[in-house]
Amino acid sequence: MKKFILASLLGVTALTGTAIAAQGAPAPAGQKMQRPAPPTTSAEVIQRADQMFARMDTNKDGQISQAERTAMREMAAERREANGKGPAMKKGWGRGGRGADRMLARVDTNKDGNISREEFRAQALKQFARIDTNGDGRVDATEQAAIDAKRGERREKMADRRDARATPAAPAN
Repeated sequence: MKKFILASLLGVTALTGTAIAAQGAPAPAGQKMQRPAPPTTSAEVIQRADQMFARMDTNKDGQISQAERTAMREMAAERREANGKGPAMKKGWGRGGRGADRMLARVDTNKDGNISREEFRAQALKQFARIDTNGDGRVDATEQAAIDAKRGERREKMADRRDARATPAAPAN
């Protein structure tokens, strides 16, 4: 269950990151791009999901197709490279990767190969419900602090793994 929740949170993070990367011009050199504050109500979640869906549905047919997902992923990778962030993310999430496709395929609950606005909204609300641990329809400071702590733990684990891969093994005597 924890793996599913983590995978879902990573999925929403990937969707959000892709959408943020795809919107506007890159930040001037030396400046970080400002991310919007996280949504605190289910109405804000739906609003943002609809905005993100509209950006991803480039042909405006009410569905996000495989081709649109691929184009969005490639565009995000190009922006990442243009902003000096290096190549696209590794381990299957960047250009040509399948990790994001698998994550987005989970959103396609009717398995028709496309993601509808309703499927997209349902996934966003599902993620919001996991964050809104007291079920009051709002993310309060305590719930936000818990999210931030989990995010920090994930970053530390990722840094530890990265450091472990970069450190050569000691020679055996």
